[in-house]
Amino acid sequence: MRKPSNKTKIIAIASLTLLIVLAIPIINAQTAAITFDPTSAAQYDSVTVEGTGFAATTAVGIGFGAEVTVTDEVHDIPEPSGYGPFTAIVNHYPIKPGSFSFHCDVSDVTSDYYDDYGNGTLNTTSIYAVDPFVNYVTGEFGRSTNSPWDGYTVVFYANYTYYEYGVTPAAGVTTDPSGSFTASVTVPNVLGDYTLTAVDDQGNFATSTQTLEVIPEGLTFGVMMLLSSVAVVVGSHYLWNRSRKREK
Repeated sequence: MRKPSNKTKIIAIASLTLLIVLAIPIINAQTAAITFDPTSAAQYDSVTVEGTGFAATTAVGIGFGAEVTVTDEVHDIPEPSGYGPFTAIVNHYPIKPGSFSFHCDVSDVTSDYYDDYGNGTLNTTSIYAVDPFVNYVTGEFGRSTNSPWDGYTVVFYANYTYYEYGVTPAAGVTTDPSGSFTASVTVPNVLGDYTLTAVDDQGNFATSTQTLEVIPEGLTFGVMMLLSSVAVVVGSHYLWNRSRKREK
């Protein structure tokens, strides 16, 4: 039996190494998911939301409804001095991870752009920027600088996607060491079918696969069943009368 050549051994080792490297992202990848109960509620009712697969012991924001896009939302940085950090908070949050960017204008002298990596950090070509960031849960974003901003006029222009309603409890939501959480959210004053989305400050997020039916206040399940029964009876009676008229 021929022994494998050195070339064959090298190829085998290289192939094994490549497989291990390719497997690392799969091993480290997290799949976030959320569910809620009940699936039908009235305005201002509480709904229990459960999440799994998020980052461990980190803050979570909960959004309600469709995605909404914002462009060039203006945030003035009043009387900046020193090296920062200089921060602002967007008007709506939580923010959809990966959707955020902002433009930093410093007295019309420098104009820098920042794009979201999807993990809370931002990419930029600025040679002056230090630690640009965005917090998807709180809506805070900003940067520091290696050149003092004393006496300058600074404006941030934010672009991002949020959800129709932010329903994160005032006390906040934090995942446990396994990346799970349970929270009670209050249904907004709306009617119809809606989805819920949960995001954490490291960019993990999940949108519910089920929809929450928001019904008028006081319209309980029993009342809904009664109304449905009445509708069936009325409809049947109408069809029966029509059929009688045709027979005459």
